[in-house]
Amino acid sequence: MGDMSLSPTSRNFQSSGGEIHFLEYGTREMPPLVLLHGHTDCAWSWHHISSELAGRYFVVAPDLRGHGDSGWFPPYSDQFLAGDLLNLMDHCGFESARVVAHSLGSHAASFAAGCFPHRVERLALIEGLGPPRKAGDVNARQWRQQTAQFIDIARTAPVQRSFPSMDAVLERFMKIYPSLDQELASLIVEKSVHVTEQGVEWKWDPMSRDWITTSDPDRFEEVWEGIECETLAVLGRDSYDRFWSKIMPPGVGYFGEELAPMDEEIVEPRLRRFEHGHLEIIDDCGHMIHYEQPGKLLQVLKEFL
Repeated sequence: MGDMSLSPTSRNFQSSGGEIHFLEYGTREMPPLVLLHGHTDCAWSWHHISSELAGRYFVVAPDLRGHGDSGWFPPYSDQFLAGDLLNLMDHCGFESARVVAHSLGSHAASFAAGCFPHRVERLALIEGLGPPRKAGDVNARQWRQQTAQFIDIARTAPVQRSFPSMDAVLERFMKIYPSLDQELASLIVEKSVHVTEQGVEWKWDPMSRDWITTSDPDRFEEVWEGIECETLAVLGRDSYDRFWSKIMPPGVGYFGEELAPMDEEIVEPRLRRFEHGHLEIIDDCGHMIHYEQPGKLLQVLKEFL
């Protein structure tokens, strides 16, 4: 998969409030493609995908604000993440581009594509439909109940976990994602951590957790209705079991609804919000599709883009 020895060009630009770092792959003569990572990830998490797609596209992969080698500068809400995406495109001279986005990156991509539809030519949302709850408007009581939980999160200081060594981080990373090539895993870990007085820590701002306290699922879903381009939702069949049920366990709920394994009742109402929505489900895969099933994801992306 791809040429792992391919070295991207590392660049920076000034967005609203701070500096954004991004990686470039390929040549500017190719059609532009932007890859957006998810929460607690970084641009290097796409390296195996970026390297492979660089033969067809001029690939740009930024570190979201508060992640990787970008500056740590709140707010971390969807609108500001979308603004960074549009500023990046302006900086690179892209009037429009294809966009592939994972998880939190899908919030940025969806807001940009829904509110500025002429800027996005094709959109692939990788596990980007939000927590798997039943669709429906949130009433005032549900909103207050969920917001109370968010306030409890916001009033506590976030903690960044540290590790004793780089090897310890790599061991944990490989245990979670055993299907990743070890050379690639080592590269991603090397680029994703830094050494502090406390030990080895991930390079993401603990306050970036604020994105979830400012996110409104109804507004997020309504923005999809403004997206005019062909849109592909790629979901991992086991995402609930491997990911969502662990971060939002039964009894917690999300805006009044329990999360549940993916089924038609959850997916279809969301898909209908897109003017040109398509669905691809990848088996034996959770939330981190680019780590768990990179080969299958790459095949899907090549066929769609």
